[in-house]
Amino acid sequence: MIEEYGTIIELKEQQIAVVECIKHSACHHCPSSGSCQLGDDKDSMRVEAFNQAGGKLNDRVKVVTTTRNFLQSSFLLYIVPIIGLLIGAILGQTIGERFPQQVDPSLLSALSGAFFLVATFLAIRFFTRSLKREKFMPTIVAIDFRPLAESETL
Repeated sequence: MIEEYGTIIELKEQQIAVVECIKHSACHHCPSSGSCQLGDDKDSMRVEAFNQAGGKLNDRVKVVTTTRNFLQSSFLLYIVPIIGLLIGAILGQTIGERFPQQVDPSLLSALSGAFFLVATFLAIRFFTRSLKREKFMPTIVAIDFRPLAESETL
């Protein structure tokens, strides 16, 4: 279970809240830290979360996500496109070698790899629209009434 604490800065449609969390030292070493939606001061990040606890604006809350959901999402967003790229490149190389007079195999490999990469991203985008958003997003499970520590102030 991955846990973070943050402050609700915006309430969206049907129990969706935007929570601003302080970035920890682990964020600086994370390869996807550049894709996080950063806060105003670059030391915080914003996360959309399912507001199960009923938090209100400016409430300090505990946000959790399961390791399973985190790993599934990471696999879908990072590994599946790479697999699509490799399949396209191998397929292009194989087809290019069978017809050597018409097309350079390396060029066909690069073009088909890029095509499969883009097609994979489009397929992921189409597929994820049919999923329940709340199933994979982090969840606000508790409202924290403890005072903020000096290092946790936003």
